[in-house]
Amino acid sequence: METIVGIDLGTTNSEIALLRTEGRPEIIPVDGEPIMPSCVSVDAEGRLLVGRPARNRMISHPEQTILSVKREMGKQLRIPLGDKSYLPEEISAFILAKLKAAAEQYLGQPVSKAVITVPAYFDDAQRTATREAGVLAGLEVVRIINEPTAAALAYEAGHEQNQRILVYDLGGGTFDASIVVMEGGVVEVKASHGDTRLGGDDFDRLLTEHVARNFRKRHGVDLLRDLRAANRLRVAVEKAKCILSDQPFATIREEYIWENLHLDMEISREEYEEMIRPLIRRTMDSVHACLNDALYLPKAIDKIILAGGATRTPLVARMLAEDMGREPRHEINPDLIVAMGAAIQGAASGGMKTGAILVDITPYTFGTRAIGEHNGMPTDNLFVPVIKRNSPLPVSKEEIFYTQYDNQDKVLVEIYQGESPRADENIFIGNFWVRGLSKAPASNPILLKLELDVNGILQVTAREKVSGLSRKVTMDITRKGEIHEFDGFGEDPEAAVFEAGDDDEGEDFLKEIGKPGGKTPTPYERQQLLDQAKSLRKRAEKLLPAAGEEDAGELKDLLEKSRRAISVQDWQSVSELNESIADLLFYLED
Repeated sequence: METIVGIDLGTTNSEIALLRTEGRPEIIPVDGEPIMPSCVSVDAEGRLLVGRPARNRMISHPEQTILSVKREMGKQLRIPLGDKSYLPEEISAFILAKLKAAAEQYLGQPVSKAVITVPAYFDDAQRTATREAGVLAGLEVVRIINEPTAAALAYEAGHEQNQRILVYDLGGGTFDASIVVMEGGVVEVKASHGDTRLGGDDFDRLLTEHVARNFRKRHGVDLLRDLRAANRLRVAVEKAKCILSDQPFATIREEYIWENLHLDMEISREEYEEMIRPLIRRTMDSVHACLNDALYLPKAIDKIILAGGATRTPLVARMLAEDMGREPRHEINPDLIVAMGAAIQGAASGGMKTGAILVDITPYTFGTRAIGEHNGMPTDNLFVPVIKRNSPLPVSKEEIFYTQYDNQDKVLVEIYQGESPRADENIFIGNFWVRGLSKAPASNPILLKLELDVNGILQVTAREKVSGLSRKVTMDITRKGEIHEFDGFGEDPEAAVFEAGDDDEGEDFLKEIGKPGGKTPTPYERQQLLDQAKSLRKRAEKLLPAAGEEDAGELKDLLEKSRRAISVQDWQSVSELNESIADLLFYLED
């Protein structure tokens, strides 16, 4: 059997585990500890430091230390470190390489394969960046699985009875809720919901800002404006947060934090929990959305499993108990449970009989843009779902579409990810032209097939039913947002061609922001722009009936320009139009 380790690549901490024999996975220590900080730094000689040594330099050299890089995964940005700069996946690769080296030292043999976990709500770009980080670290990533799924796998080892489980995974930077059904040795995820920008780091931020405000009132000094003082404060606050998980009060004390001024402040658990209560309530909203997707009432859940270090906050367990009518379980260390589950999946992938078969899901809907009706009105911006969210992986779905006019010799296939009925309000994944169609009357059937593998990588096949000609495109999003792999030629390679760009009608394969050489937004950034445009449109529609003729005309013109910019993926124009619409709405709402 192959040695395949399981890795929890976390926002604030990472762990690595291995299942060598049937039973419980073993956590592999790094620098003598089971948990390694997901931190990277450089020393005075420019040597790379990873893990605990890097974390220790955060106070003294914050400008040379990187923490929480997981929140940047999938973004096209470079992060300065020492005299160089790195992509987020390159920083993550340093972390994975340290874990790999620790495993090799522990086992006394090379380690080349791994199962790596990601938040259930990670999108394609974030998952691809995680896989690239593994490759850069010298690992073959045999599978990517969702963190809540891994937690459920770890729990299932040793529990034979059938049950419905809610996995509540609140880590340093992300949150996921998943409904998992265990039945007959099969671990099946029924639904997932979450937030990739919510976690224990946000708790730290709120508490840090609270202490900084208190210090500013007392001494007239803003600690957050000085990088070194701010990092000393964050470290002290993090320690206090951990104390408040077990004690009703904690003292935050730092001598000479600013020149001759000392920080000495007591914080109560009650004060702290009131600060973070809105954030915990947001997680509960995701829990209820997950229950609705799975068509379960809270009383249908047999057990609640906690994963992620932030679940040690007592308020989490209390609010879960209040909402679900059931106390969460604490049998397995929430910091280690995800890595243990990944190790179990690694053992299964390596040929070991583990007693559990994993059935994961996609948390997103994937589909295409088409002409149709929305709210009784014709539109060319209709989003047609092909693979619906919470579908078990792997999944393959096919839908039929039709040409619009006689002798139509090409069609543009556009793929989106999201839940809105309007295509331009979802995340744009990619597009391509199909050329050389048969000379046929309108309504020539075109079959569109979408396939998601167990890692959530999307393949799209378009096939003309009459001729049988087909093409397959792998929608594996790279850092630049491009489709980088084409395969699956049909019977006649010259008759139908997929082309990325260079279209004579000026419709780009994936339009970059602004002028040539401009920045391509990540899916997360695109979604932010779309969410903003959607919100502005709703506000505008409410104001239009009461607006004057001139203002109404200007507003309608801006909205139409925004719609067109979104339809051709002109993100620079979308951003600028969002600002113009917001300015006009501010004037009209005043």
